Amino acid sequence: MKPKTTEIKSDLLIVGGGIAGINAAMAAREQDVQVTILDKAGIVRSGNLGAGVDHFTAYLEQGEPWDTREAWLEHVSRTLKGGVDIKVHEAIFCNEIRAAMERMARIGNRLDDPKTGKFVPTGAFGQPGPLTINFNGKEFKPNLAREARRIGCQIIEKAMGTKIFTSDGRAVGAMAFHIRNGQFYIIQAKAVVAATGIATRQFENPSGFPFNTWQSPYNTGDAQAMAFRAGAELANMEYLELTVVPKGFSSAGLGAFMGMGCYLVNAAGERFMTRYHPQGERALRYKIIEGVMTETSGGRGPVYIDARHLDPIDIEHLKTTLSWDKDTFPEYLAQKGLDISRDLMEVMVSEGMQRGPGCLSSGIRISERCSSSLAGLYAAGDSTDQVHALSPSTTSGYVAGREAAKWVKQVKSFETLDELAVKKEQERILAPLRKKNGITYSEFEDVIRKIMWQQVGPARTEASLKTGLTKLAKLKQIEEELTAREFHQAMRAAEAQNLLTVSQIMAEAALFRKESRFGLSHYRADYPESDDKNWQGLVVVRKEDEGIKLSFKPLSY
Repeated sequence: MKPKTTEIKSDLLIVGGGIAGINAAMAAREQDVQVTILDKAGIVRSGNLGAGVDHFTAYLEQGEPWDTREAWLEHVSRTLKGGVDIKVHEAIFCNEIRAAMERMARIGNRLDDPKTGKFVPTGAFGQPGPLTINFNGKEFKPNLAREARRIGCQIIEKAMGTKIFTSDGRAVGAMAFHIRNGQFYIIQAKAVVAATGIATRQFENPSGFPFNTWQSPYNTGDAQAMAFRAGAELANMEYLELTVVPKGFSSAGLGAFMGMGCYLVNAAGERFMTRYHPQGERALRYKIIEGVMTETSGGRGPVYIDARHLDPIDIEHLKTTLSWDKDTFPEYLAQKGLDISRDLMEVMVSEGMQRGPGCLSSGIRISERCSSSLAGLYAAGDSTDQVHALSPSTTSGYVAGREAAKWVKQVKSFETLDELAVKKEQERILAPLRKKNGITYSEFEDVIRKIMWQQVGPARTEASLKTGLTKLAKLKQIEEELTAREFHQAMRAAEAQNLLTVSQIMAEAALFRKESRFGLSHYRADYPESDDKNWQGLVVVRKEDEGIKLSFKPLSY
């Protein structure tokens, strides 16, 4: 089996055509840098926001004391102390947010109400005020895709990036393969931007369907795994994120419900969130998760969202905007026979995923310039340690593209890629296709999910984490038994290997951090308190030989 190989030279290679990746391309093209975008799907509807979005977080500086840069930074410092690097956050978010909003409006992604020209702000998740702009983002991603084509990017779709090549300690290109016909792309580049999002499908899904995920099920930690193997540092990898979803239906929307003033009630009809946080239903997401899980495990479940007290205008607004994020949500309500104006809606805690709370994620450690510790490799969006969700992905993407373009202009020529490394990577991707009998990606992933939920889930101990690592190591030993019948399954096999890599890193980082931080995002039952004296900072991970090396970087506030 010898699929066709295409060799490409591009000043800048962007792996991932989501929000961050396309914003990076926009910035680089402004400096007349040649750009190639690789996307595992198609850029019109790929990524977490492919189906649409209904909110954009930003302070607007319109006069309220909580609506300023200073108030925002105080909120972020207070709620995410020990995970957020304030210098990085200020550089890639605060310094960029106004320009990002204007840039999005220019390409058709207006955040204001088209009828009134005004922003519609709501508030949730511990915000000091209504700092979440509600808008119809159904065409947000298609508009970005259209702009990427207009500015002249080379776009390779249905192509999964699998390896970042290095030479003399810097990134010099990457390899990808077409997930339908197996065509290999060998790309020489003067710089690489990694932007493939978070890792989902990593923990058992309570619905029983691993692809029924809160965020895109096709984001499998590809950038994190590639960057780690190439020698770049990762950070915040110990954190996991959960949310609250309608029972049996993993859908975004908790922020909309809480922002509009809905209640959370238990089986007795009691509002319970003030027992867990003084802000009640406006608390940080991880406190809401803690409340729902505790009520359920304490025999006071099921838990419901109660919107019955909202006035008809707010109910209509809620029904309309929830479909902006997920088209099928109204169908879910119809099939259940639910009318949120008169019925309680039962909810449950979602599956876990690799990402931190608030504006934190888990991934490639970035600087104020979105550069990684590996020269020539930049990163943006949810695959980094400091970016979470739409608005910071928009701003960080632009910073990464702008700074990568500056780097590109200093590099005089393309590096020749190591032929042996190219051949080894091709063999790794093709290996499952050459096995007639073996383990399918779904069987392999199912084991990962069970191990991660049972040993590396919301309640962790030294014993559980060590047990989980032992089991993951045994799974690593049979990784070569993965089999595939065609190239789409070869992609799934590569995703499964990335999920295993990310899972091992998460477990090692969780074992290393001997404290609890951010509620259930990292809860060590054997170290249940936060310890700012010893653990206020980042757990940094990098590859050493064939193992994982961990260190600690303190952060001051």
